[in-house]
Amino acid sequence: MDTHEGFLNRLNEAIKDGDAKQVRIAEYCDVSEQAVARWKRTGQISKPNLFSLSEISGYRYLWIKNGTGAKRIASISENRREYMEAENAKVYYARDTENESNEVEQLIESIRKAYATKVLSDQSVTHLTNFIKTLTNR
Repeated sequence: MDTHEGFLNRLNEAIKDGDAKQVRIAEYCDVSEQAVARWKRTGQISKPNLFSLSEISGYRYLWIKNGTGAKRIASISENRREYMEAENAKVYYARDTENESNEVEQLIESIRKAYATKVLSDQSVTHLTNFIKTLTNR
């Protein structure tokens, strides 16, 4: 049986040791830094925010929530599928398509994560977007 203390420890690990700093987590989850600090103290976090935290931190949703399975995300789409099954969520992501190749999915997720963790600047994203638009207009 998992305890609140166990959950709190996993939550704090994802926030402290994950792929993004606390300020980026707050921005990604669209909450204040104080809210993230409160999550660390109390463990009170909504399921959608817990899922967003899992995405940006690189820690699996089910591992943070229940302590089950692998700690780190091996596949973004698998983490999303596990979240949706666990929470009976009916979520549509614009990036989901039936025919999307694994390479395209990885590229999109890499760009999303690089932007979320400020590896890509706003200007870099603008240039990349213009480049892709140029390619698709041919």
